[in-house]
Amino acid sequence: MLNIVVIGAGPSGLCSAKYSLAHGYKVTIYEQAGQLGGVWNYTEEVGRNQYGINIHSAMHRELRTNLPHQLMAYIDHPFPEGTRSFPSHIEVQKYYQSYAERFDFMKLIKFNHSVIRVLPIENNKWEVIVKDFVNDKFETIMCDAVFVCNGPHAKSHIPEIPGASEFKGRIMHSRDFRTPEKFHDENVLVIGSGDSALDIIQLLRKTASRITVVCRETQSAQWQKMLQNLLSENVAVQGEVKRLTQTGAEFSDGSHQTFSVVILATGYVYAYPFLSTECGISIDDNFIQPLYKHILNIQYPNMAFIGVTGITGIFFDLQVQFALKFISGAKRLPSKSEMLLDMRAKTFIHWNRGFSKNKTHYLYLNEISMNEHHNQLSEIVGLEKEKAPTVLRSIVLDVYETRSKDIDYRKYKYVIIDNNTFEKSEEL
Repeated sequence: MLNIVVIGAGPSGLCSAKYSLAHGYKVTIYEQAGQLGGVWNYTEEVGRNQYGINIHSAMHRELRTNLPHQLMAYIDHPFPEGTRSFPSHIEVQKYYQSYAERFDFMKLIKFNHSVIRVLPIENNKWEVIVKDFVNDKFETIMCDAVFVCNGPHAKSHIPEIPGASEFKGRIMHSRDFRTPEKFHDENVLVIGSGDSALDIIQLLRKTASRITVVCRETQSAQWQKMLQNLLSENVAVQGEVKRLTQTGAEFSDGSHQTFSVVILATGYVYAYPFLSTECGISIDDNFIQPLYKHILNIQYPNMAFIGVTGITGIFFDLQVQFALKFISGAKRLPSKSEMLLDMRAKTFIHWNRGFSKNKTHYLYLNEISMNEHHNQLSEIVGLEKEKAPTVLRSIVLDVYETRSKDIDYRKYKYVIIDNNTFEKSEEL
């Protein structure tokens, strides 16, 4: 019986535990927070918790998902009947709680335990050192396989901005944004072009005195359309920040504005500080390598990274099943040279489709890349391709199109009819 360590009790970690248990393996899940859910584990706290650990949650109080729950659900565990298409973070966290309870692995999660180091040792095994914060002691565990599931939001991306140390106001990352009320009458500069930036702008319109949004020329036309929907008397757009000053920011056009708060909605980067150099994993401009199919550590294929591609729901199911096919020995691995060649070929193909190195794993941004990846995994796992209906991708495209026209896109309800068809209507 294999002994498997799962790092993280978020969406990908829970899925890894469920399938590993189904194989009859011994499973231990280490979670540094006091509750499961990973990034969905909402707390009013920011910064560090009582044990000095960085708080992983990136949720604000009013957050609802930006994609319908059908795209977030595991293949054998739907959201409860009657759930809104775009549920709140509270509903999502309850969903993951129900998943862990249904498959009876709550007792396997060691909360307030942080993995300090993972080291490959002889006989194809792993040494894992863990800090138990409640009892203030270290534990050393030997295991046969490691599932790395700390998620794509492990580390906030903090860009270097000239003059940041001179700025007398407050600089914060969007991870620490919780409620708009705390920004009453503030002049706010928002830097970033993701979903969190759009959410924060929409919320701050109700409380902030003035909001300025940095919009680079290189940002997608779709994002710029969505931003236009948020413009109002107290929301304006500016070009790139040249530098911060003591009182505000100077922009690329030479203009200057005063600000009391700068919010960096600049996203996240992959980070695995617990992996020893002997693991053979490196990260270059957010490109993790060497990974076979974005999942298996080519140097040590009994280490799996789940959720790197940012695709959730049934794709987690597929990635975990793929990993276990090889970890269990049910399927024979290609040689290291074959896996490396496959990684390089698929990487260059994705890059040639217009993606930079730091978007190497963002397969969901390209329909062809995502479908190819999914079909390859399905074939290896032995599932029919229709197990991942094309309707899910169709819903994603429809949501993005709707968002470019209507800031209240979460009012719509999506119902899947079959593998290729969905219905859309306003929720009552």
